[in-house]
Amino acid sequence: MKYYIKLEKKMKYFLKHFSILFISLFALTCNTGGVVDNPPPFLELIDGPQESEVLTKDKVVFVWRGNGSGYTFKYRLLSLDSDNFPSVYQDWTNYSTVTDITYSNLDEGKFRFEIQAKSGSLEPAPLKREFFIDAIKGPSLMFFKTKTNVTVGKLDSVGIWMEDINGLAGFSIVVAFDNSRLNLVSASSGSYVVQKRFQQLTVPNLNDTTYVLKSVNQTGKIEITSAFLTDLGSFPNKSISGSGKILNLVFKGIAKGTTNLEITSIDLRDEKGVVISYNTPKSGIIEVQ
Repeated sequence: MKYYIKLEKKMKYFLKHFSILFISLFALTCNTGGVVDNPPPFLELIDGPQESEVLTKDKVVFVWRGNGSGYTFKYRLLSLDSDNFPSVYQDWTNYSTVTDITYSNLDEGKFRFEIQAKSGSLEPAPLKREFFIDAIKGPSLMFFKTKTNVTVGKLDSVGIWMEDINGLAGFSIVVAFDNSRLNLVSASSGSYVVQKRFQQLTVPNLNDTTYVLKSVNQTGKIEITSAFLTDLGSFPNKSISGSGKILNLVFKGIAKGTTNLEITSIDLRDEKGVVISYNTPKSGIIEVQ
């Protein structure tokens, strides 16, 4: 009987101290990022904007890493519209060992960066990070996209974008471009004007005037005057406010090289014909490839 009592006491002593040891080891593992409770992420961003951060510069840097050697990565950048609908700003790269990327001359608005890692047969879903660019302080005009790539012999469009302008009813601008690398092909209504259900009158109507286009491409300069006309869809509004594309220009690449687009003159008017003051516009960049 005494033997069993001693054995029972020993078992209680052992279980008590074993429990303390187990709890201590468990706590130590949790606190030090042990493999059991806090495994390192397969992929992580170690530098870049925080989720939904608003940046006041048009440049952003992302840096990333995998949790071991032998990793390759691919990435892309999407722009998101007011309905959060994505469009490709820079498409997926090929897999490589690159671990950083710098984007410059970004447009105003919302973006989503996506980065995907691969190690052997492992290829988890991409890591995503959304952020905003608010580098231009309005009221002003700018080119959209700020940087555009055009292939020689091919067409691409560049928008004239109004940024934080209140009560715009019409405008006149002069756009200068390098006519040794680009030809202007057409000008048309901006999507923001159409969205607001205004009719848009643009002079000259480049789509119907080959003579004017010839002159424009000889000088590398075009003056465009435009007015927003109220119709049944936009009544009773007589002007547009906010930010959006108010004109669309189509260029054709004719020689390789990088060149700027410049808005050299601006005249903005409200519905009463009063001049609207503005901040200096940002230049655009076209790379002809």
